[in-house]
Amino acid sequence: MKLCLPHDQERFTEEERNIIAACKTPQETQDFINTIAYNFESDGVARLRSFRRVVRDRVAHCFEGALAAAAILAHHGYPPLLACMEADEDFDHLLFLFRERGKWGSIAQSQQPNLKGRPPIFKNVRDLILSYGDNYTPSLHRHQLQTLRGYCTFDLRQLHVDWMTTEKDVWPAEDLTFEKNFTALKAKNGFREFRCNRDGTITWLHPEEEHDALSAPQNGTEPLDRADD
Repeated sequence: MKLCLPHDQERFTEEERNIIAACKTPQETQDFINTIAYNFESDGVARLRSFRRVVRDRVAHCFEGALAAAAILAHHGYPPLLACMEADEDFDHLLFLFRERGKWGSIAQSQQPNLKGRPPIFKNVRDLILSYGDNYTPSLHRHQLQTLRGYCTFDLRQLHVDWMTTEKDVWPAEDLTFEKNFTALKAKNGFREFRCNRDGTITWLHPEEEHDALSAPQNGTEPLDRADD
């Protein structure tokens, strides 16, 4: 089995290695994420924990859960690919993406069961993202119009920092979401892509500014299945 990242096993604790060994598949990894309490950031401090801190603190929000899933499954040949779902006046949602036999699935941490992971049954990432839309609403308690606006994907191998075992917050991973073009689920006035800004606003991109960096994950043509020997 090929690893998707170089790993020095000695830098992982015994508990971390045991979790990695026990979670060989996306379903086993989702089962582990389901044992982790949801991070509501009730103390008012924003954090972005690494896999190490998630294991130790046993708490994670969606981004932290996606990082933890990526760290685990990178040891089993799965590329560390994440998706960021952006919504209008609603919470964004982060997923770990994986592909098996040409179909896409996800792993996710959420306080809502219907926003957790999906089995690998979707022909492309867009269809996977759309499967979250019906339950992605402005309120946790009321069904309103869908707020899901678009998504981007990004590969943690683009990071030049330790995002698995660091004691620091992994803000460089969040920075990637501000560098990516998001694909709109529904075009607006002919615009198909946008950028998310740090102040919570978005900027729609003119066609000449659009860059189809996500075409391979969306179309399912890039060989991103788990790497086997």
